[in-house]
Amino acid sequence: MGSRERHMEGSPGRDMPRASLLALARQTQQARIHCSAHFPKHVFRDSAWDIMLELFITAEEGRTLCVKDIMAISGESATGTVRRIEGLEEAQLVVRRYDPRDHRRMLVELSGRGRHAMISFLQHLFEAGEAASRDGVSVTPISFVPIAPRQPQRGLGDAG
Repeated sequence: MGSRERHMEGSPGRDMPRASLLALARQTQQARIHCSAHFPKHVFRDSAWDIMLELFITAEEGRTLCVKDIMAISGESATGTVRRIEGLEEAQLVVRRYDPRDHRRMLVELSGRGRHAMISFLQHLFEAGEAASRDGVSVTPISFVPIAPRQPQRGLGDAG
């Protein structure tokens, strides 16, 4: 058994074959890419999610990404890309480390927590898709409710 399969044991993805998780991640990534053919790019753009998908896919393929690669994937400026990476790092979903072959390059990888979250989410996508495809099963969307509602900022014309 390879080290990647051993790593999968005891993880939330152990019931779903690794190839299925990878295929589902690729399918999700393609759906995100094709979204721009139908909607304005800025409307459905969340580069952090694109980064997480790409990091999961590359890790499953045994590859790594450097910050420059992620910048190309995200479509953001260098500053914007670093901000996204820092946000993911603060959430403990990714880790950065120097490339051992070239210390000028910074590699970015999913952390254990990030990998676990991606596997759990991909499993959820698969299970939701399975439930939606069964005859007679109704899947009710769940609304997103923010933790604290945003209050509109008072403008110059607001009475105070």
